[in-house]
Amino acid sequence: MLALADVAVVVRDANASAEWWRQKLGFSIHRIGDHALLVAPPGERFVLHLCEGFAPLEPGNTDIAFLTGDLPGLASRLASSGVEFPEPYREGREGMGTKFSDPDGNIFWPIGVPAPFVKRTLALRAPGGPRPRSRNKPADRGPGRRRAPRGRAKGRARR
Repeated sequence: MLALADVAVVVRDANASAEWWRQKLGFSIHRIGDHALLVAPPGERFVLHLCEGFAPLEPGNTDIAFLTGDLPGLASRLASSGVEFPEPYREGREGMGTKFSDPDGNIFWPIGVPAPFVKRTLALRAPGGPRPRSRNKPADRGPGRRRAPRGRAKGRARR
């Protein structure tokens, strides 16, 4: 069985790039040994592998896309924090669109989709990551946490 793991993005300085992703988009930073520096939205199982020194920088379109249920809000927030947009936010007959770039000139595509679609996508995240809460389902208790036994209220002592 296989699962997608990461996609490499060549950067000048992996540590500085990771910090940019954390500050601008709220991504988590993960280190694996001395080599791998990975960034991703908190709890996301698919990550960006920030590669420094393994290949020459090739700024431009990465064809890497992110989903959002609020593209106008995301574009506004990123622009106000100084993120550059080689293709500004626009709305037209074909829908909404924009492209932003990291400090090394790598270009990414945020895609506006209906919020329920984003919520369903978030529900597919790896165990232990944040999951959207639903009124009809109990929140994910995470690994090692058990549900209270049936017939007793949570926190109630046994007799």
